[in-house]
Amino acid sequence: MWKRPASATEAAGLAVAIRDAAKQGRSRILLGGDLCGTRVVGTWDDGGCASVVHPEVVDAVRGLRGGALTLPRTNDAHALPVKTLGELGARGLLHRDINGIEGRGRVAWGENADDEDAGTFRGPFDIVSIRTPAPTFPVLWGHAADRERRLIVQPDSEGVVRERAEERAAHAWTTATRLHFNLDFRLNSQSLAACLTPMSTLGGTAWPNFLMTDRRHETPAVLWANTTLGLMLFWWQGTKQQAGRARLTVSRLPDLPTLDARALTEAQHERARELLDRFRNRLFLPANEAYRDETRQALDAAVLVELLGLPASILEPLAVLRTQWCGEPTVHGGKATRPT
Repeated sequence: MWKRPASATEAAGLAVAIRDAAKQGRSRILLGGDLCGTRVVGTWDDGGCASVVHPEVVDAVRGLRGGALTLPRTNDAHALPVKTLGELGARGLLHRDINGIEGRGRVAWGENADDEDAGTFRGPFDIVSIRTPAPTFPVLWGHAADRERRLIVQPDSEGVVRERAEERAAHAWTTATRLHFNLDFRLNSQSLAACLTPMSTLGGTAWPNFLMTDRRHETPAVLWANTTLGLMLFWWQGTKQQAGRARLTVSRLPDLPTLDARALTEAQHERARELLDRFRNRLFLPANEAYRDETRQALDAAVLVELLGLPASILEPLAVLRTQWCGEPTVHGGKATRPT
């Protein structure tokens, strides 16, 4: 609904309008001649439909999840290799398995906790700010939107091994990768759904890492995740309790739809590396400003046309879809940077 009913009488009128839209198979809910909402029929798996005002956005995301790109103003459907992240690899560690402490009072390892107030270490590290140019255990832990405008993000912390935790620290490090995903994505202030660190890095509360079975797949994954379509899939998959924000949990990260890099040829993998070199130092605006972000639009064209071989004719209807998505209240959160 575009707005909350102001009275019981208006609510009753809207209920009739919804019923009429359902009878006529319309997606637009009209009260008199005024558009007052959008009707979408879905299952429990279509929870992303909630609060969406543009039915074209719903159609596009549903199509993408099924491996087809459908766009406004055209009946064409273009096949895209889309699978879930979990089909391509495994999630990294939960942050509590990196630096967690269980229990209360002083901390000691399980059998060494000799009083009832003692806690136990769950993770092998203490997380501190980076203190040396070459930390042994670099970590990308928290958010700082202004330093996360480029595809390559520097680690912000390092892990200091806790006493008698050397073996567990070494084991944790086997999960370190360059590819990280944004769990608490503030769409109206942050730019990236995923990023790469310059070197293998442990993830944190904001940026858990993901272990691709084939490390070559990290590059197409980060490119795709930051296209408009990748942003839309993240937004759809995430929870939206707060406007302008989409949140995933580490356990749900493997369910995120992504480009199936296994379907790419060697030539396409080489092109993906070239595109990363081209875009690695370019600045992105916050996600909700994709409609006016020249870098985001250039990335869309590069990934869809240059890398995946779709016709350039998709770019015009894609621009319509991009603006519609940026106009969704759960994307812009009421900020003045929304399309007008």
